[in-house]
Amino acid sequence: MKTPFTYASRQEIDVELQVTEGNIPTDMYGHVYLNSPCGTVNHTLPMPEFMPDGSKNSEYGEMMFNGDAMLFRFDLNQPGRVAVKSSMLKAPCFYADYATRYGTDYYKQGIYFKGMGLGRTSMHMGARNQLNTSINLFKFKGDKNTRVSINFDAGRFYELDAESMILKTPIGSNKEWVGDFPNKLEYTFPLVLSTAHPSYDPITQELFTVNYLKSASDLAFGGRRLFGDLPHENDLVAEHVQKLYADLQNRRVKGHLLAGLLLKFLEFLRSILGKSKAGDSFDPFDVEAALKSADGVYKDIFGMENAVYLMRWTGAGLLDKWRVLNEKGEDLYIAQCMHQTNISKDYIVLVDSSVKFTLDIMFSDPFPRAPWLDELLRWITSKAMLPETPLYIIRRRDLKPGAKTVAAKTFVIPLETVHYSMDYDNPGNLVTLHTAHNTASCAAEWVRPYDTLAVEPHTPVFKNTIGLMTCGEMDIGRIGKFVVNGETGEIIEQHVVHEKGFEGDQVNNIKAHTWGIALNTYRDMISAEKPVSKIRKNYWQSYGLDKRMLTHFIWRLYYDYKNRVIPADQLLEYTRQGVPFCLFRQDTETMSIDNDFWVFRINENLRSIQFVPRLRPNGIPEGVDPDMDGYILCSMVNGSPDIDHDNDQYSREIWFFDAAGLSKGPVCKMQHPELQFAFTIHSVWSPDCVSSNTSYNIPVREDYDWVISNFPNQERQKNMREFMEKNVYPFFFFFSKPGSVL
Repeated sequence: MKTPFTYASRQEIDVELQVTEGNIPTDMYGHVYLNSPCGTVNHTLPMPEFMPDGSKNSEYGEMMFNGDAMLFRFDLNQPGRVAVKSSMLKAPCFYADYATRYGTDYYKQGIYFKGMGLGRTSMHMGARNQLNTSINLFKFKGDKNTRVSINFDAGRFYELDAESMILKTPIGSNKEWVGDFPNKLEYTFPLVLSTAHPSYDPITQELFTVNYLKSASDLAFGGRRLFGDLPHENDLVAEHVQKLYADLQNRRVKGHLLAGLLLKFLEFLRSILGKSKAGDSFDPFDVEAALKSADGVYKDIFGMENAVYLMRWTGAGLLDKWRVLNEKGEDLYIAQCMHQTNISKDYIVLVDSSVKFTLDIMFSDPFPRAPWLDELLRWITSKAMLPETPLYIIRRRDLKPGAKTVAAKTFVIPLETVHYSMDYDNPGNLVTLHTAHNTASCAAEWVRPYDTLAVEPHTPVFKNTIGLMTCGEMDIGRIGKFVVNGETGEIIEQHVVHEKGFEGDQVNNIKAHTWGIALNTYRDMISAEKPVSKIRKNYWQSYGLDKRMLTHFIWRLYYDYKNRVIPADQLLEYTRQGVPFCLFRQDTETMSIDNDFWVFRINENLRSIQFVPRLRPNGIPEGVDPDMDGYILCSMVNGSPDIDHDNDQYSREIWFFDAAGLSKGPVCKMQHPELQFAFTIHSVWSPDCVSSNTSYNIPVREDYDWVISNFPNQERQKNMREFMEKNVYPFFFFFSKPGSVL
């Protein structure tokens, strides 16, 4: 069944996939988990522009990642069959969101959750933990089967029951995690900044994650300078700021936190603009200094500050926690987010990832009746990503029991990085990182309703791309390898490569390329049983160039990109012609791309990739490279190669490639009418999916009663307890069993 480009079903399924081409490999085994967003309690994807009563939908234009998690599990143990089961992941905040959905009395009273860019929040209750990003595996002493965690950048991670695919328990109670929303807001669901990629060491059986905080100005602006990235004419900005200020004042904003903060911010801008003459330029560092100087006040009032905590879980009891300090003994400052962590035998590496988590990606269409106001607000707050990546390396032997802090060495990779892999072995204290560089392309940006195309600046974006992340990068992507001295943080070796994939200025005869470098996979990439001592063969996904995704706004934001390889005007012409997705294999020793790759057709959209090892009951035969002995599972959203047509009909498919023969094309293509996803993200392969009978449990009622008991307002405590007793706690009585670690 074909559906719109950004369609995703919220119906859980348990079906067997149907072969449409080729044959199912008979030597696959295990299970592949795949995470995916699927809309909100109010709407499935794509978001409708209008509500049933004809009013404008406030969620229209939101990034599609901002939605509930639909987790898929592909079961590969029966030869000649591939079954898929899905489950919507429902943390306590899900039920609070559902209880206040459109049409309820709560909603009519203004009590509901709303999308804010990458996050979903309620001004009355706090932040949603949507758990829609990644999956991790772990296995502690005494565990017979692999255990699974579900992870999100803005929330605690949860253990999943592997068989039923129902959430079991958060890892760590609310007492152990520190929220980044101001305490005085009395939110039942605190905003917890963490990582989508915790790290598990199967040798030492330790699971590491982070909990970090941002000061008020850094949460809003990422410590970046205003008016520093886009050209502005002060008189024009002043005129628009005055219009926006007047518009807000005329609205009913009493008690509305976001509008109140925006008014204060606009007053600040007006004071600056009033001191300047038309044509003057602002000193961006003066603005940054003004914001930073106010952090002391914010901290006194709200308790917000910069801090990073490294946390360790060993399967029972409380989490171990260390506050991470830099070489000067100061708290780490995270300008963007900590999307990933990674470990080697002796070291842990943390990253300030190239994904923004600041004010400019916390709104989409706040003024639907005045699009120019939306654009203005975006222009005066939007910042390009940092053109380099700060990382922090910690010696694992420094994680002393009872210590409150741990020291980190800082090093900087001179390109943007979201994802990186690491060799487990670190001989001579040398740590090897394998890096993906999403150069001049931010995964936190998305196509807005008022955007226009970069290739035709006066042409609106395609409606069927609204909400999709802006993958039209403004320079060619790279893949890298960095060898770092774990004791000093010094980069000893660095190798960065890119590949255009065609000759000259005409896009034809396309080969393997690194346009839009994205996800990677390799054998045992995430394993609960054994680490990868040395990554030899790395499989990469590259997005290519699609004129539908590159907006004029992103074009201007990154036009003067610091690390540019391809001239911006030349890149625009390549984008106009189009470069399709590609799947290729890299040799990490030579830093070369193997002559074994697959270039997809235009509008065959590769979403996720996952290595599936081949079943070898008698061991891997001599002469077979174990790092290529398997298959690559790919989730696909496929449409017509004529992307300019109005027929918005796409199929959802699962393709399998032979990992040692990508150039042969997919060995099998499969689909099912009920398998409907818009955008899958991270995945993992597991050898089993059996429920684990473990005693670790965080009872939901105790966990959130502790949060509510800290509200200063007694009436607020009473009202929230009644809300939780009625709408949330009844769904969790099965897991409210003895064994609490509170």
